[in-house]
Amino acid sequence: MRLFSAVLLLLLVVPCAVAQPKEPPPFEFEKELARLWEYLADKHADMGDEYKKAQVYLDARKQYDRALQFAPELPKAWKGLGYQRRQNQWVPDKLLPDKEVLDARALVEARKKPDEKKTKEFTRCAERCRRLMEDARRAGDETARRVAALYVLYYLPDDAEARKLREHVRGDADWVPDFAKAWRDEGKKAVETGTFGEELAGEDAQAREIGARFWRRQSAFLVVRTSVDETRAKMMHRHAEANMRRAMDILGVKDQPFGAGRRMTLTQVNTTPMWEAMLTRVMKLEGDNLEFTKKLQGTFMRDPWGFMTRGVLDASADDMIGNSTAIQVLHASRGKGPDTPPWITVGFSYLVTSQVLGSTSTVRYTIEQKGATASSHEVIPEFTKKSGSPELLREVALNDVVFGVDPPLARLLVMETNDVNQSAAAKAFALMEFFFSQYPEQARKWLGKPAAPKDERAKELETAFGKSADELEAQWRQWVLARY
Repeated sequence: MRLFSAVLLLLLVVPCAVAQPKEPPPFEFEKELARLWEYLADKHADMGDEYKKAQVYLDARKQYDRALQFAPELPKAWKGLGYQRRQNQWVPDKLLPDKEVLDARALVEARKKPDEKKTKEFTRCAERCRRLMEDARRAGDETARRVAALYVLYYLPDDAEARKLREHVRGDADWVPDFAKAWRDEGKKAVETGTFGEELAGEDAQAREIGARFWRRQSAFLVVRTSVDETRAKMMHRHAEANMRRAMDILGVKDQPFGAGRRMTLTQVNTTPMWEAMLTRVMKLEGDNLEFTKKLQGTFMRDPWGFMTRGVLDASADDMIGNSTAIQVLHASRGKGPDTPPWITVGFSYLVTSQVLGSTSTVRYTIEQKGATASSHEVIPEFTKKSGSPELLREVALNDVVFGVDPPLARLLVMETNDVNQSAAAKAFALMEFFFSQYPEQARKWLGKPAAPKDERAKELETAFGKSADELEAQWRQWVLARY
């Protein structure tokens, strides 16, 4: 009887023990993200193969490049590009053509089948990314959930759930972070309330010197001159003034934006002969300096003090003029001291024109990047946003942070003008957005003080924000991953 009771008790207890659910393994986002990258790399390499079989070579290269971003040593991506593994490195073999070989009509026909395959595969990739987003939600990790959402948006750019999660709203023509939309609205108000200035009567002596006519407008701090017409002069003044006012608002400058008693003259000539005549007859440039400046789209002027552009398109001319105006407001706000480093002038001027004009067209950095040639290959990210837009710079910054190729802040701090490439410019702009989004008062005080010598720039930044440069950069990276 005692044995029967013991067996009965065991039978009652064991099922209860078996029925106890196992604890799910802890959610480890980095491990799950690594698995996602493996999956995506494989899918993109497969899509590359599809385009390659159809002889649509540039699209094949884009897919292989994307695969190598996720998995830098993925064999089938390298082989698809025409490389072979020898002595522990990938070396050129029968390289994928770097241009299309089919004519336009045949190309349209050839890409139909791989395009259909790509649409299906992108849907699968998006769902795989969404699964990670949901896993993060169930684990209560909102930061990981936001980061996972960025992968969904690569494949489904209009996905409402992912956009909402990253606090994106519709901007002028694209999705943008909500803070960027609010800033853009402020910039539009600056344009709407801007003035046309007053007509500056009389003939311009420099225009006479080059055999042209300048329509001129002036206000307390600005003079604008253009060879286009009177309407253009009015709009040019309005946009220049809006950029000036917005730069003043951001920096907290109340008056005298260019320094006591200083007025900036902005000049637009819209033909190459006029541009070259201004350089030779008015500015008296010669030799190498002349030949170099002939190639530029804009240049600083000493007499009258200001900036000149040869912009044929009004929008690009306004961007360059606004960019230069913002930099001069920044210089004046910092007062005497060492020159402001290039990454700050690039980042701040883009911050201003992105808000006022919705553009960041002016190139104040080098953009040369070795592409894929017959003898070498470098992964080139497939950027989708409009060139010269803040959206493109955000896309570049996000891509660089995701794949860990953004220039370190320590190096950005000491870069010279010719060291700044597109990645550095994108990071400079993104840092300015971060500073004025998260630490506006500290950022304003930092930019309102004289610049520090090169060897003290890191300390200057740390003092201004009360954090180490490493901590500040880590916060910026997390912010970009969650918000861009």
